[in-house]
Amino acid sequence: MDSTPENFSGVLFNQEIMKNEIIFYLGLLLFGINISSSQVKNGKVSYRVSMESFYENSLDGGEISPRLKKMHKITADAAKNIQLQLLFNGEESIFQHQKGLSISDFKELDEFVKYLTSKGTYFTNLAHSEQILQTSYEGRKYNVKSEVQKQDWALTKEKKQFGKFICNKAVLVKEIAGKNREIIAWYSPEIPVSFGPADYVGNLPGLILELQLPIATYTASKVELNPKKEVKIDWPTNIETMTEEEYKKEGDKVKAQLDRGW
Repeated sequence: MDSTPENFSGVLFNQEIMKNEIIFYLGLLLFGINISSSQVKNGKVSYRVSMESFYENSLDGGEISPRLKKMHKITADAAKNIQLQLLFNGEESIFQHQKGLSISDFKELDEFVKYLTSKGTYFTNLAHSEQILQTSYEGRKYNVKSEVQKQDWALTKEKKQFGKFICNKAVLVKEIAGKNREIIAWYSPEIPVSFGPADYVGNLPGLILELQLPIATYTASKVELNPKKEVKIDWPTNIETMTEEEYKKEGDKVKAQLDRGW
């Protein structure tokens, strides 16, 4: 092999060209991924619900009457038919039960299970850091306004795949009913929007595809990004808006009226 200085420098030159081409290719690849991610403007996500862990945990909590055990089982079975939908467009989203879906043969059970899995319809505006929960009681609708809450999630390196999306695990310790509970979210950085079920929004660097709460687990069954028909979020304006504190006072009034009725 000819090892003259001229040939040696030529080899180095070719290696440098190859190195630059590889770097350029990787740059294009990464840039392409970023461009693709940044183009996620709106989307639709369908979630299925499982309350099996709620049912199993109730059995582990000590003695439970056969009647209550049966009720928990009926509730968990009915929840399998629940379908929730998240729609998002830019900085706004809406999370709600699929309209017109009956999950059991009993209206009262339908309403109970739906309330357990979502207290109502959640409207979120991240640009203004505000959220409205549209809920109802005794046929009357309420719009309850609140700020998007800061949640202290611990981001981990653990990953799991949902469909074609790789998700990262995040853990949140939250006080629920006087006890510290662990909440787990699997979010996808590939979908760089900070939305998820209910009021779990505005804190994670990616769409939540699975949310594990003490009472239920929400798992994305279908993800549609940038659908042909643009997603529109109609912010509720037809009902007077109240604060969470005002809503609580309203609830106390209703409770007092019921107590007097007894």
